[in-house]
Amino acid sequence: MKENNASGTAFMTAYLRGYHALHDEPRILDDTLAYDLVPEQARQAIEQHLARSAAQMAPDLAESCTDHASALALGVRTMAGSILARARYVEDKLEEAIKKGVQQYVVLGAGFDTFAFRRLDLTGSLQVFEIDHPATQKVKRALLARMGLKEPEDLHFIAMDFTQESLSSVLEKSVYNPKCPSLFSWLGVTHYLPLEAVRATLRSIAGLSCSGSEIVFDYWDKLAFDPTKSSNRMKSIIETTRKMGEPIITGFEPSELDAQLSRLQFSLIENLGPSEIRERYLQRCGGNYSTSEHVHLACAKVK
Repeated sequence: MKENNASGTAFMTAYLRGYHALHDEPRILDDTLAYDLVPEQARQAIEQHLARSAAQMAPDLAESCTDHASALALGVRTMAGSILARARYVEDKLEEAIKKGVQQYVVLGAGFDTFAFRRLDLTGSLQVFEIDHPATQKVKRALLARMGLKEPEDLHFIAMDFTQESLSSVLEKSVYNPKCPSLFSWLGVTHYLPLEAVRATLRSIAGLSCSGSEIVFDYWDKLAFDPTKSSNRMKSIIETTRKMGEPIITGFEPSELDAQLSRLQFSLIENLGPSEIRERYLQRCGGNYSTSEHVHLACAKVK
């Protein structure tokens, strides 16, 4: 990510969530606000990219696209499945966690997440902490202000560079209470970080959370980085993010995740693969969205 710019992948994620909310019924996630957060210039660039990349990501289906709109729709359906599924997954887990007494929701690498603005019904019962790179956070808050949206009292913005700072050090300076049960959301982040930065963040979460607190995160499996086994879609994403200056560099072996998390003081609750993600979430849209072949969803709790 360029030092003084908002994350391009954060804009892309917001656009895909918003496009889905505006164009699909039924919805996996209703997030029209995300679409409005993307500035018009960025929106146009994203649409051009998605329409062009559709032929590379899904060459067989692209043959039926006759205009920009149909190519754009295919680009969105090819890219957005895992993003929509992970967003629905973490909010489902949060609903379960709230019933069990969770009072804090920590969104790591929040990007242009809109949860705090969509769920004002939770004001007074849930503290929301958005943690992200200062450049992205600055742009997001400016866009929210331009839209006339007031930041909820229970929403706390915390600037952090995951490769340079520790999570514990930044949360200790906030109103975060380590004695209260929490749910951590860490979506669309682990594959951009060096492996040791991923482990360091997980150690921090285990160290600053009470027993029973949970984390939801997505990750890429290692096969995505093997050119002989990776799909066209994943190859395209890897190349695009590299050109954006936000390269995808880290993957995990799904069968080893339980043992790796145990060494970091977590117990694995759930580890969903692509077929399980598709069946649980993407069938809601009649199968129009496909999941990425090498993206997984996991939920774990602090021992």
